[in-house]
Amino acid sequence: QPTPQKTEQERQPVSLEERHAAYSTMLDHLTLLDKHHENLLERGLNEERIIRNQYRSMPETEQGRRLLASLLRSCGIDLLGVPGFRTYYGDWTLVGPNGFLIPVRDKNGLIQGLKIRLDDADGERKYRWLSSRDMTDGTRSYSWVHVTGNITSKRAYLTEGPLKGDVASYLAHDALFVCVGGVNAIRGLKKTLMGLGVSRVVEAMDMDQMTNPDVRNAVLAMRREVQAIKGLKYTKYTWDPAYKGIDDYLLSRVEAM
Repeated sequence: QPTPQKTEQERQPVSLEERHAAYSTMLDHLTLLDKHHENLLERGLNEERIIRNQYRSMPETEQGRRLLASLLRSCGIDLLGVPGFRTYYGDWTLVGPNGFLIPVRDKNGLIQGLKIRLDDADGERKYRWLSSRDMTDGTRSYSWVHVTGNITSKRAYLTEGPLKGDVASYLAHDALFVCVGGVNAIRGLKKTLMGLGVSRVVEAMDMDQMTNPDVRNAVLAMRREVQAIKGLKYTKYTWDPAYKGIDDYLLSRVEAM
């Protein structure tokens, strides 16, 4: 008896242009709840930047999620191949935990994917990609690299997490930040940096690398990857470890002034 081969290939996301169109329309139909708005203000962002970055809350009811999917389809958007959408008994709906959405963009501002800042952070994980992997008509997400700030800058700061990058970029007067989805998620990082044409990369990863060997090893692997780019000057930015992330540190400086 030969073993049956798994013929079903994992569905890949539609093109960047199609994802951007679908997600932009989706964000136009969503709002930002007060609790999420407050959270963003507390991080140091201002009103104008919150609007510009297009953060939105996940619809909290199943009815709201189905409605969103049908609105998108009535706008002519095909949801097959868009991470986060699936069918349930033939009806399209959005899946994922409650929280707010963070658009993850390329250097041209196109939305590659969406990350969710969870309302109920399970353990260490506070963020999850919007994905419908392994679901009926669902699509996986990838850990896309986020670019924020002044893309003409010759110096890019490297950090983990799109929201952290958005906040740090804003607090550092639109400094260019390139943000990996996680310390181990360096796929596409080299390509992104080369595409930006930067001559300097400043590593600004969380300070827990000092105490966590797993994080440290992942950061070292990332550093090797970036240092392999020809003609690039690589430096490391360190700050008072009382502040874990660069965003927290920059906010403390702003508040001290």
